[in-house]
Amino acid sequence: MKTIIHINDKLTISGGVEVYISQLQLLQRENNLISYWISISRLGKLISIKIKNENQNWIGSISELNNSPLNLLINKNQTIFHIHSISDPLLMTELFKMAPVVRSVHEPRLFCPGAGKFWRKSEKICNIKFGYHCIYHTYREGCANRHPNRLYKSYTNTLYETNEGNLNYKFIIAMSEYIKSELIKAGYSKNKIILNPYFTPLIEKTINSSQDKTKSLLFVGRLSKTKGVHYFIDAGLILLNKNINITIDIVGDGQDIDYFKSIVPKSFKEKIIFHGWKSRTDIHKMMSNCYLLVFPSIYPEAFGISGIEAMMRGKPVVGFDVGGVNTWLKDGETGFLVTSKDKESLALKIQTLITDTKLYNKFANNSRRLALEKFQPKFHLKKLKNIYNKLLKYESR
Repeated sequence: MKTIIHINDKLTISGGVEVYISQLQLLQRENNLISYWISISRLGKLISIKIKNENQNWIGSISELNNSPLNLLINKNQTIFHIHSISDPLLMTELFKMAPVVRSVHEPRLFCPGAGKFWRKSEKICNIKFGYHCIYHTYREGCANRHPNRLYKSYTNTLYETNEGNLNYKFIIAMSEYIKSELIKAGYSKNKIILNPYFTPLIEKTINSSQDKTKSLLFVGRLSKTKGVHYFIDAGLILLNKNINITIDIVGDGQDIDYFKSIVPKSFKEKIIFHGWKSRTDIHKMMSNCYLLVFPSIYPEAFGISGIEAMMRGKPVVGFDVGGVNTWLKDGETGFLVTSKDKESLALKIQTLITDTKLYNKFANNSRRLALEKFQPKFHLKKLKNIYNKLLKYESR
């Protein structure tokens, strides 16, 4: 029986990557695949290995991996390492020796030392291929950590990925056309890259909330400027100043939360609400109760899982047209795509869906339909199983 070992830098759910792994692991087990989730993290020259739902914490050197709990999970000729958010040349070199490796690209770390393809100072998306310019732009634009040692590490990690990783990954899974195109631009083998968008669990459609008097506009995500929360707040203020009856519900936490709170006028503090981190259960409830989801990221998102979660509940989305967002947000069909950082247009499109009930209901139905047609778990798993089968068949020759 196939054994899939998901390897990530953490086990706790702190973002979309961990939500994806946790859901995928359950899905694989339900479909007769042995599935493990382990974390490998650096402790200076040593590494720590933990296995989800087990209490052990193995600590040792990378050269001792063959004596670690990881090696005990390997089922000879039937095991695949599925790598997620890890970049460590020494570790990856050893993992390549132990089992065939598949890589999921959840963010641009395989072709960007800053893992964002985003110039923070000027708030612009970087469209230049990975290279020496990354060092210059790190200091000019703050697109990666500027500490010399950390910059050197992140740069050499990306350099290793574009060379050794490119040679040794059996398949590279891209979640959007944006990620696929950037991988190809960076020199990754086109034949190894397979497009397989994220999935969201199948649930019953949420009862339409379009008749609610006060309409909740919801954001879910990390509170950093790259996520564009300040543009969402500005758009919300435009609507509130028109006396449109809405609440701006912001779920999440992050480094820029104090800044975001500081730009909210005192007169609107009861209308613009920072909820902090919420459990998955609470987030699902808020999505079910919201009027629509706002997705204001200004950096090139690899995908945007919260978007398809909202759509599965029959909620339209209004967001900026960056990165892989257009994989699921279809302009004029499931919501509106707006030019990045255009807060006036963002407000106008939201207002359109508040005032035009017929259009809102059309988009709500389209959102649910597209989620069912493209982003159900069974579609994602089928493609993954084909990848695994093809890989093991090739390896057994």
